Amino acid sequence: MNHPPTDERPRDASPDLGAMGPTRVYRAAGIREAFALVKEEIGADAIILGTRDLQAQGEMDPSLRYEVVAAFPAGAYPAKSEAGAASAPVGPRQHRPQTLRYDEPPARAPELELGALAQDAAMTRQLQLLGQAIKSLESQLASMVDQNRMLRDELSRAARGKAAAEAALTETEPASSLVASGVDRDIAERIVSLAVKRVVPRRGVQVAKEPDVAGEIARSLQVAPPLWDAPSGSVCALVGPPGAGKTTTILKIAGLATFAHRRSVAVITTDVNRLGNYESLEQYAAVMGFEVLPAHDREGLDRALDAFADVDLVLVDTPGHNPFDDDARYATLKVVGGREVRQHLVLPATLSSRVMADMIACYEGPALESLIITKIDEARGMGPVVAACFLAELPVSHVCDGQLIPDDIHAVDKDHVTREILLAHAS
Repeated sequence: MNHPPTDERPRDASPDLGAMGPTRVYRAAGIREAFALVKEEIGADAIILGTRDLQAQGEMDPSLRYEVVAAFPAGAYPAKSEAGAASAPVGPRQHRPQTLRYDEPPARAPELELGALAQDAAMTRQLQLLGQAIKSLESQLASMVDQNRMLRDELSRAARGKAAAEAALTETEPASSLVASGVDRDIAERIVSLAVKRVVPRRGVQVAKEPDVAGEIARSLQVAPPLWDAPSGSVCALVGPPGAGKTTTILKIAGLATFAHRRSVAVITTDVNRLGNYESLEQYAAVMGFEVLPAHDREGLDRALDAFADVDLVLVDTPGHNPFDDDARYATLKVVGGREVRQHLVLPATLSSRVMADMIACYEGPALESLIITKIDEARGMGPVVAACFLAELPVSHVCDGQLIPDDIHAVDKDHVTREILLAHAS
């Protein structure tokens, strides 16, 4: 719907009496309709002085949304008088805009094609909205960046404070070497205390030097032979909490036993409910050249063991359950009980000494033969190996320090572990 021109004068008009004739203001629902009124009234030589989107300025009538200000060229005048134009009947394509005469004629705006002006008005509005949205997003992003920076700084300060509290020891304090390598402070002090008690009768002073602590570390470390050196016909089940790395450790042991030690190997998995576990083992078995069978219960395990009676080393993968859930843990261990199945507890080095002690207490029993410490690469050093031996009074058979199969698994060497701990203190 189109409407006759109004008497409003645009804010951006400025006088230039010699440049143009009378001025008109046209309003319509669409910009194209407003330009059509200009062309119909003034003609193709109309001088466009400006356009406005009145809705952005509070105009509520959608039929008067767009405004175009135009003027006759200099020397050209409308065919009808103002009175006649104002009194002419208004209807579709019949009305004519009123002539608005200002006290001061508006200045001439740049001459643009009507279609380009219409597109420019719509584009300007879209760009304004986009600019507002971008500014809002930039403000939100800046706030998030500031918050993240503050949080990171706080965490960094907390971490430095904790490290300083644990390792703020004098160079003469021997417990610092253990703390720096990842042994909890209380265990480090207990080991140093044992070293002091051992040297007092010999030296007469309650001071333990670094060699004394190194000797106590070596005495604390109990080492079991690696599983690839187990007697022929051995059956070894890896047990432990979820996420400790039991399946990956089994594949590492199987790979080294097969390729490096020329042992025949087979794998049985009782972790049959975990999605994709058996299929993944099958794929590795096909590459490494060993067999794998599932066992859903004790009878299934017995059948699989009978099938692998002539194999040098049988490795049993077990599901991970909450170790503090007695029923779940019992259900897991019941399957691998009997038939001379030796258990090896897999624990990640990232556990605190207190949690590690609780885990060991949950799985301890006559069938538990050794500890396997994984994720050494995610810990501060070899300290968790010493802590595990000190807490469990069990030997450690393997340490794992990465995800590479079969490379990132090693037999435990006392001298190597002790040397790594002392180097951690020196660095």
